[in-house]
Amino acid sequence: MSSDLRTIEKAAEAYEKGIEDGHLAALARRYQDGVVNLSVGNIRPGEEVSVLLEVLAGVEAHDDGLRFRFPFTLAPSYHSRARMAEVRPGFGEIELSGDEFGDVILPQFASDASSLHEVGFDLAVAMPGEIKEVSSPSHPVRTVSRSAGRSRLSLATARDVPDRDLVIDVRTADSKGAVLAGTDSQGKGRFAALIPSPSFGEVTEEPRRIVFVLDRSGSMNGAPIVQARKALEACLAALSAEDRFGIVAFNDTAEVFKGDLVASDMKNREKAAAFLEKIQARSGTELAAAIRAAAKIFAGEAGDIMLLTDGQVFGIDPIIETARSTGLRIHCLGIGSAGQDFFLSQLARETGAVSRSVTPRERVDMMAVELFASIGRPLASDIGAKVDGFEDGSVSPEPPKHIFAGTPLLLFGETSGQGEGRLRIEWAEHGKRRELELPLAVRPGGEGETIRLLQGARLITSLEAQMGAQEGPGRRAEKRGLKMLENLSQTYGLASRAMSLVAVVERKGDRPGDLPVTRVVPVGMPQDVGFGAYFAMPTSIMSLPSVGAVLTKSLVLNDSAEIHEEIPAKLRRGMIGKLFARPVRGDLDVLKKTTELDEESARRQGSGERVDLQSALVALAARIEPDGGMAGKTEEERVLASVLAILQFLAGGHSTRSGAFRKHVERLVKFLELAKVQNDVIREVVKRAREGNPVPGDWSGKKPDPSLWTDLEQAL
Repeated sequence: MSSDLRTIEKAAEAYEKGIEDGHLAALARRYQDGVVNLSVGNIRPGEEVSVLLEVLAGVEAHDDGLRFRFPFTLAPSYHSRARMAEVRPGFGEIELSGDEFGDVILPQFASDASSLHEVGFDLAVAMPGEIKEVSSPSHPVRTVSRSAGRSRLSLATARDVPDRDLVIDVRTADSKGAVLAGTDSQGKGRFAALIPSPSFGEVTEEPRRIVFVLDRSGSMNGAPIVQARKALEACLAALSAEDRFGIVAFNDTAEVFKGDLVASDMKNREKAAAFLEKIQARSGTELAAAIRAAAKIFAGEAGDIMLLTDGQVFGIDPIIETARSTGLRIHCLGIGSAGQDFFLSQLARETGAVSRSVTPRERVDMMAVELFASIGRPLASDIGAKVDGFEDGSVSPEPPKHIFAGTPLLLFGETSGQGEGRLRIEWAEHGKRRELELPLAVRPGGEGETIRLLQGARLITSLEAQMGAQEGPGRRAEKRGLKMLENLSQTYGLASRAMSLVAVVERKGDRPGDLPVTRVVPVGMPQDVGFGAYFAMPTSIMSLPSVGAVLTKSLVLNDSAEIHEEIPAKLRRGMIGKLFARPVRGDLDVLKKTTELDEESARRQGSGERVDLQSALVALAARIEPDGGMAGKTEEERVLASVLAILQFLAGGHSTRSGAFRKHVERLVKFLELAKVQNDVIREVVKRAREGNPVPGDWSGKKPDPSLWTDLEQAL
């Protein structure tokens, strides 16, 4: 049975009518924050019902690949008006305000996910170029098959528990651009263009104005907050003497390092390190207040905010509107096993910035340093795109405001039909207009229908973000926005906050008037998130209305990719597709386990008990002086210490052009080039730093003694 796409009121009426008549009925309604309630009613005792959901989920695009994230659980999130309680031992519930969130229903949260439903996945990946590597930082995976541009992988264990998102990283052999095109189901031409950031030139430096905003809420406790503090110290060391910075730490209140931007000299950096050292994770997440505090530091000047947060907040629309009103770019690093990438990617996109995500068992500090290195001066601004050679060719939605290093430009567009033409891209670079042309060939079929749906999803989410802060009964702007949203949903066949999916299945023996029994199916608390940080047993257990059902879901990612799992009827994504009854698929075959995360090692990394190469480089980066060199008693000692630092960065795969510490290596190189002490060793080290060519040997334990010149000459 296929679903119908109707307005939220008519879809709800059809669902309730089906329930009253005793029929099997299903309703998928999307609310704000990307939350989707999937309700299934009148499931008979012993009856198996399968629901197929086709979901469009965005990816985190990189020049050399992508990161894909699919939610296997929900994260309990903070809202000032939310009520949270442990309703029975080990199970918590959250009630949101009806006047702000409507009748959205959240599942119960179980402190132990091992007793809940199990999950598995079978995933096909298709890329326009050769795939170099497919891996997962969240789950042990097994590669089932692989060819030049395609790979198929599945869970390496027989099953897993739903306590963390599925995260897949895909790396390609090169960073060439690609234009995918084809005709959709109506015969219109559709295309998607992905242009790597190096196509727009190289980064040129200018004085930075940046405020670091650090989430210190209770959900950041443990390794994330420890690594985030260290990462910010390393980021401060990448600032030059001309740069100015600020710091805001927030939970349910915002604490400011200084009331205005300060120079990045050693004195202020040491004070900032002391400020960061005192930060401990606790309490709630008032992100809007933190953004306002950061904007106040800029005092009306332009600049960038770098936000480190788990993004676990309800009510994202006012936050996005607050961010948009500041006129500042807000770059986001989302930290968590049940990440809020839906929210943080919108927050970054709406402010012309970049978003990245990281699981808490990855190196948060390395990811933060990598993001910081990418968000200096934009490579391109004032971007425009045109289609030549087609009637009515256009690009929609509008291109992003800026292009930053490491993040490619993604464009969607349409043409009147088949044919050949050109995609012309223009942008501003250092006050001059630049142009790039790409061939555009639209053939019958191809990826046209998939591109149409992806384009529609982007248009819908963009419109929802723009109208979010205007919501409220009787407002003209809201009515206009809802009407536009209805039109977009109908045009592309996609659910939105204005349109829901509903299906009613009539079965033999259906009897009207029977009252269904409602059962709540909990989700697991996200991995590494403490149950007690959100829920506490009240003196009298509060009673909250809850609705839930257990479903078996097959999620179609593309023509050949399915994920099968048994899940509670709650999802956090916009959705399209067909809702129908069919037999339940059996368990996935038992597969050989290939990788396992050493939890003790991860814990020790976060607490600093084990110093590995990456931790050593983070600490080394934090010691760079404001002039770009390392500390020392004499000029020669400083030069030698800087040479040793470069050699260690090179050994870790970092040069002036690549690696998370490329900005630090660049500052060290500039220091050496301007130093009074000059010789062939220094010139060769500078050359290798630019080429990314490491020097053999272990340089981590060496001291900057003059006798080191001989060892360096021999090694070079």
